[in-house]
Amino acid sequence: MDILRTTQPIDRTAEGSSDNLYIQIVERIKKWIIDGDLKEGDKIPSERELAQIFNVSRVPVREAIKVLEFLGAVQNVKGAGVYVKKIDIHKIIGNIDFLLADPKHTLEELFEARELLETQATYYAALRRTDDDIIKMKSFVIEMEKDIELELDVTKASTDFHNAVINAGHNSVISVMYQVLADLLQYSRERSLKDPMHQKKALSYHKKILQKIIAGNPKEAKETAKEHLVTAEEVISRND
Repeated sequence: MDILRTTQPIDRTAEGSSDNLYIQIVERIKKWIIDGDLKEGDKIPSERELAQIFNVSRVPVREAIKVLEFLGAVQNVKGAGVYVKKIDIHKIIGNIDFLLADPKHTLEELFEARELLETQATYYAALRRTDDDIIKMKSFVIEMEKDIELELDVTKASTDFHNAVINAGHNSVISVMYQVLADLLQYSRERSLKDPMHQKKALSYHKKILQKIIAGNPKEAKETAKEHLVTAEEVISRND
């Protein structure tokens, strides 16, 4: 592949490069896609190859791939590798630019949006939840608890729980708005749940939120959801 021979190593002397190596890697891969060096359906170089050509460890490479995956630019096919997704790549590139323009500030604004949507949806969930909604929310809490015990990735179970709460609010407008933010929500959730201690704290909040929803207490459900989001944002800020 020509890009493996022509790509220059990451510039470690650039301002902030030591902290944001993964951002530089995302930018390089994005340029490959824009320039046509990587096309929809193409397999991207392996973590080892990318680490070698960028002259970095595999840690920032892995982080960069996760960013691209969460934003929908690439797909990790188990046992086969990572491929450029066959979707509207121009929309994906726009999402990447949105996130990378100022990652810390973007995440802060995202949590402000999450507070507006999720806390209000949780309020309505306590008023409108059905028996089926409760069953679904309970199942995702149980799934997350098992994933933590087995030291597995808890992101999916956490995401499924939050989506179930949104759906339990039975407000179609909130549901659509929440889905628009799905890629960035996935990214922020991954960042906060990297911390093993926060995984257990997040699970505890999920259980409390569920209890308030089952009890039909909208005010306390909303307050607990807000506390949960504040805690998650603090974890990300502390670990950045």
